[in-house]
Amino acid sequence: MMKTAMSDDFPVQMNPEAQGLAETEGLRHFWRKFMGLRWEDKWYILFGTLRYLLRARYFDSHELIVLGKGVSIKKYGKGARLIAGRGVRISPGCVLRVGPTGTLSLGARTVVGPNTRIMAATEVRIGARCMISWNCSIFDSIGHRLWLEETGEAEIEAPITIGDDVWIGPYSIIMKGVTIGSNSVIGAGSVVRRDVPPNTLVYGNPARPAGRVARWER
Repeated sequence: MMKTAMSDDFPVQMNPEAQGLAETEGLRHFWRKFMGLRWEDKWYILFGTLRYLLRARYFDSHELIVLGKGVSIKKYGKGARLIAGRGVRISPGCVLRVGPTGTLSLGARTVVGPNTRIMAATEVRIGARCMISWNCSIFDSIGHRLWLEETGEAEIEAPITIGDDVWIGPYSIIMKGVTIGSNSVIGAGSVVRRDVPPNTLVYGNPARPAGRVARWER
């Protein structure tokens, strides 16, 4: 069976031999990087991978990831979906919550920093190679029904989409209904209430554009 790989512009058909070569090269790249790590980092990855294997039943994907100590995961119902791409790292103390019909998706090589909370009542999609710092909050629902005198009942849930290569600084809050474009940077302590275009630096409460991002390094 032919498999499809996504290029930047259009899908490319890959035969099984090419797919196998790509996967083999990916494993080689991983082992080269792994062997160059310090011993404490190697132990962190090994134990984190073991933690994932012991809790793999929570995930609707089958890629190897690294789970830190004390990560709390709850899925409220059979319709809840939790997906993590290859190489995702979820740091100690993180809290992941997925509602009865919700989806939480983390793209390949995304890092979620310590004590960050992500809650998906509807859908939270986070792209590949993102770096989410410590003590962040990402939630697509306010959790309780609310009525306003002027407009009546308020919207309480709306999906969140975060593109590829997004850096979110510590103590930031990403609120319901927000889309953050790829290669954007969210400054520390920001409250993001509106969409952020690609390649944009924002910070503040509420977060406002402060410049254009050419590139950033992990």
